[in-house]
Amino acid sequence: MDSKVHERARRMIALSGPEGFSGTEQSWLRAHLESCGECGAFAERVGETIRSLRAIPVTAEGSLVSATRARVRERARALRRRQERLRVIWVCCAAVTLCTAFSTIVLWRGLAWMGEQAQLAAPVWEIGFLALCLMPALVTGILLLARGTYFADHEDSFQG
Repeated sequence: MDSKVHERARRMIALSGPEGFSGTEQSWLRAHLESCGECGAFAERVGETIRSLRAIPVTAEGSLVSATRARVRERARALRRRQERLRVIWVCCAAVTLCTAFSTIVLWRGLAWMGEQAQLAAPVWEIGFLALCLMPALVTGILLLARGTYFADHEDSFQG
């Protein structure tokens, strides 16, 4: 037999664990182990080694167990807090999306009505609509640029 076949079988034996392999790979490995005594013996030795390692009792000091439990609890609390924050963020995003959609529709119809009343051409009030929609983003961008410039100019005072 080809040495690559044996290498593949031994690699699969060494890597076999809880995640396992696909059904076809497991079938191939079983068939190979039945036909190859050398790889079968290797699989048996690996199995014996694993069984003997599992038979060794492992003990830990009480302080290690307590510290580990405390860390696990703290991590679980942190994950719960993170999940709660994400839930709040999703609710806020949904609310903002709904409010934005509603206000956009109202603004569009309101500007269309005002354009009709003032007898403005459609492109004129549509440009007004676009300006009103872009205004929050423009103001926010300008404020963020100003803030970044301020921090860049006063960086030495923050490094104390």
